[in-house]
Amino acid sequence: MVNIAKIAVGVLLAVALALGVYGWMLAKAPKPADPQVQTSSSEGKAASTVNVVVAAQALVAGQAIKAEDLQLAGLSSRPDGAYDDVPAAVGSVPAVDIPKGAPILKGQLVTGLALKVPDGERAVAVKVDESVGAGNRIRPGDFVDVFFVLRRDGNEIDQSQARLLLSRKRVLAYGAASVDALTSQEKADSKQQGNGPESARTAVLSVPVQEVSQLALGGSSGSLLLALRNPADTSEPDMDKFSPLPGVLAVSLPKGATANAPLEGADAAQAGVAMSTLAGSTGIPATRMSADKPMTAGVAKPAVPRTRTASADPSLSVEFVRGANSQTVRY
Repeated sequence: MVNIAKIAVGVLLAVALALGVYGWMLAKAPKPADPQVQTSSSEGKAASTVNVVVAAQALVAGQAIKAEDLQLAGLSSRPDGAYDDVPAAVGSVPAVDIPKGAPILKGQLVTGLALKVPDGERAVAVKVDESVGAGNRIRPGDFVDVFFVLRRDGNEIDQSQARLLLSRKRVLAYGAASVDALTSQEKADSKQQGNGPESARTAVLSVPVQEVSQLALGGSSGSLLLALRNPADTSEPDMDKFSPLPGVLAVSLPKGATANAPLEGADAAQAGVAMSTLAGSTGIPATRMSADKPMTAGVAKPAVPRTRTASADPSLSVEFVRGANSQTVRY
């Protein structure tokens, strides 16, 4: 009997151990996925990513971004200044090189007044004060005519003169105020610093590149005057009535090119303009050189003293002429 009891106890212990091992295995075995739990998990993962515009290829600074240069990518968080829509970033110009796959950030793009300058034009600053700037009534976005005054005592100027230099030029900035939409806080700060329109010292004009030379030369050799005009007034001088100003650089035309074709845009700016022709004091015809006989047009010759004898005066007299100044010596 004692042996039977021992055997029974051993069997029960073995069964209990087997049941314990089986239960432990069941506990460690992976449970079948619950469809509802799995759906909630995937939704939570999708909600944790955001779509951000990134570079589909390396972008070079200074080149406008095209639609094919961009794509959407899911990121865990949105960087400051990132775009979530591709069309919103198309046409922007990177200020720095952007590597492939990097987010497009607003802080990496060109901003400011440069974006307000039309193609083929340049932003040029001229000195202003209350008398030059129409009593400081000029505001960004206005249109002005630029007049210039040349005094008799200036070099290469035969006589004092005043005339229209540039017509209907848009004002991009006047003092601290600018067309690129300064915030109210920035405007308040500029007034506190004394940079408001009442104390403006410069005006920034949008000028075609071929006319920048005229504006720079007229401003450095004479006095400029900004005449405020109504923006609805679109009248301008008929330039076909006036001979084009010859440049200071020789133009070598290719074979078969029209000799009298006027230079335009950057070519006209490259040719330049001389003070003598800008003042209209040399009478050099506006002709173009041929390829076989290149010559320099519009270059002012240096003033050479020349003598002239006064025939009406019985006494001997000699007049020395240097530029705009003359002196008569009698013997």
